[in-house]
Amino acid sequence: MSLPRFHLSAEAWNGPHLTLAGDEAQHCSRVMRKQPGDTIEIFDGAGRVAVCEITHVSKAEVQAKITDETRMEPFQTAIHLLPTLIKAEPFEWLLEKAVELGAASIQPVITERTVVHLDAVQTEKKLIKWRRHMIESAKQCHSPFLPELKTPIAFAASLKLQADFKLIPALSEHGRTLKQVLPVTKPASVAVLIGPEGDFTAEEEAQAFAAGFVPVTLGPLVLRAETAAIATLAILGHELR
Repeated sequence: MSLPRFHLSAEAWNGPHLTLAGDEAQHCSRVMRKQPGDTIEIFDGAGRVAVCEITHVSKAEVQAKITDETRMEPFQTAIHLLPTLIKAEPFEWLLEKAVELGAASIQPVITERTVVHLDAVQTEKKLIKWRRHMIESAKQCHSPFLPELKTPIAFAASLKLQADFKLIPALSEHGRTLKQVLPVTKPASVAVLIGPEGDFTAEEEAQAFAAGFVPVTLGPLVLRAETAAIATLAILGHELR
């Protein structure tokens, strides 16, 4: 039986003694009702996982001592997902599955056809909610890694992001598949640009091609934006890992 899992950011790890606070402490003490002497698992989202014994529980925090610790190396190829910002529920589903499939980072993008527009305050609130959602996904699927979630940026800025290989699933592409375009030598990093509902405009698509993004087809069917993102991650994971 797997142990209950809790997240503690890498910068908060302090030797053999760890302290959960905030939502994770609340979940551990009030929801899971863990007590001193109970065994739990704590991960930092960067590959480190520790089996711990709880030593103290209060309303504000849970203290635990590490009894065993393991570290996993990152995947050989880091896959950076650049999905266009879409409606709330589909985007949260996308984030959840991106965690399960081992994305290294998620960079939301705002395009001409983006239907979701957030001001600075709304964006900050969404980022907090999205990160919380991703942590819960990592806990449930027992992933030792948590993708870096970045603040949404404009489409033009997304084209400047660096990666060894860059892909864009495009409705205009009918011939080349992901497997056909991947380089023989596995790249250290891959960036995947995903369009919104209605896809990119012709001008945006041309700009992406000019910036080095290689167009590929995901098959004869038109996929929803969130489905295209997850299908691409799954295929890349199979081919590169």
